[in-house]
Amino acid sequence: MKKIINRINRVCNKIVRHLGWYKEYWNGATKFWNQPQFNIDIVNLGSGAAVYAFDYTNSIYLGANWALSPQSLVHDFNILRNYFSFIREGGVVLITVCPFSGLFSTYGKSHNLKYYTFLHPATIDNFKEEERIKALKLKLNPIKEYPAFCIKQTVGYILKRSKGIIKRKPKIDYHVSAEEMMNSWKSQFGINDLRAPLSHNHLEELNSRKETLMEMIEFCNERALKPIVVIPPMHPFLSFKFPPEFFCNYIKPLIHDIDAPVFNYMYDDSLSDDKYYRTALFMSEKGASLFTESLINRLINEHYIN
Repeated sequence: MKKIINRINRVCNKIVRHLGWYKEYWNGATKFWNQPQFNIDIVNLGSGAAVYAFDYTNSIYLGANWALSPQSLVHDFNILRNYFSFIREGGVVLITVCPFSGLFSTYGKSHNLKYYTFLHPATIDNFKEEERIKALKLKLNPIKEYPAFCIKQTVGYILKRSKGIIKRKPKIDYHVSAEEMMNSWKSQFGINDLRAPLSHNHLEELNSRKETLMEMIEFCNERALKPIVVIPPMHPFLSFKFPPEFFCNYIKPLIHDIDAPVFNYMYDDSLSDDKYYRTALFMSEKGASLFTESLINRLINEHYIN
C-alpha cells in the first residue's frame, strides 16, 4: 500500500511540476534546478527586462539567461557567485542595468523563497531556516507537503487557461503600457519629477548599488571572465518618457568610471518596431532573437568573444 501511495505521489508531483502555475510560482528559478552545462560562452544576469531580452537559441555560442524577475544587482551577484564556475575561461558576463537599477527595491518573503531552492544559504539575504525548509518541501514533494495549495493552484490555472482559449488576447497599446510602467516605477521609488536631482536617500542607494556593480566587475576580472554592462532596449514610447536629466542623474553615475564596457540600447532605433515587444518594457520572442544576435555580432566585432 505504501508503495502505491509513493508511486501516486511521484506521478502527481511530476504532473504538478509541468504545469504553468508551478513554474510561474518560482518566477523562473526552475531553470537552475538542473545542473547547467559547463563551458558556457556567454551568460546574462538581470531582472524582468533581461528575462525577455536575451535568447541564445539560434546562437553559435552556448549561452544562458540567468535573469529572474524581479531582481536587484545584489541578487544578480549572488547568482554569479554560485554559478560562475559553469562559465568557460574568457567567457562573457552581461550585467544588465535598467533605469532604476541604482535604487533599492523592497522584497518580501515570497520573493526570497525561490533563492532557497538553488543558492547556497550564505549568499541569501535575510536568510531564515524555516523559509528554506518550506521552499525545499514545495520543490521536492509539493503534492505531499502542500496538497490543498497545489489543488487550488491547479484548478485556478485550468480555469484561467480555459478562459484564455475563449477570450482573444487584446492587442497591446504601447502608450498605455508605457504609462502604466512609468507610474508603477514612480510609485515604487517615490519619485515625482524625473528631471529633479536625486534625493539624499536615493543618492545613498545609488552609491551602494554602484559598489555592488564594481564588486561584480572585479569578481569577473579576477576569474578571467569578461564583464559587460548592458542597458537593454525598450519600446520608444517608454524610453522617450525618460528625459536627458534622468539619464544624467540616475544612470550615468552608476556606470561612470567602471572597469567594463557599457552597451547602451535604451534608445536604439533599430529595435523600435511594435513587433519586437510584448509590453513597453519586455521584448517579444522575435525582438529577443534579433537583439541577442545583434549583441553577439558586436561582441565578435569588438573582440570580446571569438
